Amino acid sequence: PLLPRAGETATTVAILQGMLRSIREVLLVLALAFGVACTAGDDDDSSPAGDDDDSASTGPPSIAPQGITMIGLSGGTFDMGCTAGQSSCGSDESPEHSVTLTNNFWMSETEITQGKWQALMGNNPSDFSSCGSDCPVEQVNWWEAVAFANELSIAESLPECYTLSDCSGQMPGAGMTCDDVTVTAPDGDVYGCEGYRLPTEAEWEYAARAGTTTATYNGDIAEDNCAEPSPVLEPIAWYGEDSGSPTHPV
Repeated sequence: PLLPRAGETATTVAILQGMLRSIREVLLVLALAFGVACTAGDDDDSSPAGDDDDSASTGPPSIAPQGITMIGLSGGTFDMGCTAGQSSCGSDESPEHSVTLTNNFWMSETEITQGKWQALMGNNPSDFSSCGSDCPVEQVNWWEAVAFANELSIAESLPECYTLSDCSGQMPGAGMTCDDVTVTAPDGDVYGCEGYRLPTEAEWEYAARAGTTTATYNGDIAEDNCAEPSPVLEPIAWYGEDSGSPTHPV
């Protein structure tokens, strides 16, 4: 998997577009780690509307709830999916389409670390726990990621974005699953949440692209580049060839 090197951020981590779905799950579903987001709202509209800024430039000031640095991003319009600048794409990433995020938002600078998870949730489910507190938390499912976002809201005295229903007896980080989730904001609109939530797919891709149209912000790569040295990936990411398989500090 692609992971940011120390000093790299979620807004600039290299993205192998041909593996967009699996990498997105790294951030959203905690296959390895995830980011949290907070915003006054955006509509992920596919038609140009509102702010016509076309790059993920820094907008609002940074914030750091519970020590988790979040970077402010200005809303804008970008081309989502398999763009003309990419040479390797999944079959479900076409057609390319224009998406407008109409509001500014914050996104966590890096994946959520084992240390931040432990501090809020009281456990560490990671297989690579020996990597240390600054390494991304992993072995957490989507329901548990949502529970973490709620706990972060509680810790910051903000309304929880989600209500989880009919959950198993397991605690988050120990394999908790639920039957349903409800967004607590008016009309069930996730963009209306006052607390913390998981970023949408459009927000994640907008931030990761960082204003570019190639597979990574450092240039295009083919999918098989992940298994061999890549001059594009080497300077910016941990990946199959250089990671040695375990996770690394964010």
